[in-house]
Amino acid sequence: MSFAPLRSTHRNLYSWFATRPDLFASELSPRKRAVWTVVAVVMVVLSLTVYLNAEATVELLGGRVKGGLAIAGAFALPPVLVVVSIVMIFVGSRRWRVKGGVLTNPVIYGVDGSFPIRPLLETIRNGHTDAAEITEGFAAAQDSLGDDLLLSIWSSDADRVMYVGVLRVDGDAVWLDEQPFRVDGSDYFDAKALAVAASRRPPRVAGP
Repeated sequence: MSFAPLRSTHRNLYSWFATRPDLFASELSPRKRAVWTVVAVVMVVLSLTVYLNAEATVELLGGRVKGGLAIAGAFALPPVLVVVSIVMIFVGSRRWRVKGGVLTNPVIYGVDGSFPIRPLLETIRNGHTDAAEITEGFAAAQDSLGDDLLLSIWSSDADRVMYVGVLRVDGDAVWLDEQPFRVDGSDYFDAKALAVAASRRPPRVAGP
């Protein structure tokens, strides 16, 4: 299947997931939705408290003269946060599912454009048999922090499958130049565990 470069609206693989309804399904995360619902309720209560006790709020903040900006914030901020929370209930709580398992993003590295990303991708393709090399590659990525390329790995432990993609950052635009690849079955490995192992390695010392 041919793949045309895809401009992403996210710094992850969400835009690509949306183009493959045959593989992925979008849903709301119950946990995230609950968190944002609680935030929205708290903001509603705070807004009602402020507006129903306007004079007391003004006095508490030092009066109209001394507490000008604080008063403005007290009256304006809670309603804004209510709106933001409601939006996040439906947008920020979204997640992606593959088959029976939920996809999580245990590994994402931002690296400099000079980082040799190709060898690391080939090592990841080889799967768990190259676990030591993958860990070394992750450690090298951590030592080459940048914002030119984003290595994004999404996994579903329930299905023993992961999708790996590289996003190119071009100013305010983020591009997916190549189709992400899949690692599954006997090649699947715990990317998060290897990333943790890589983070525990001492940083490499640059040569003279």
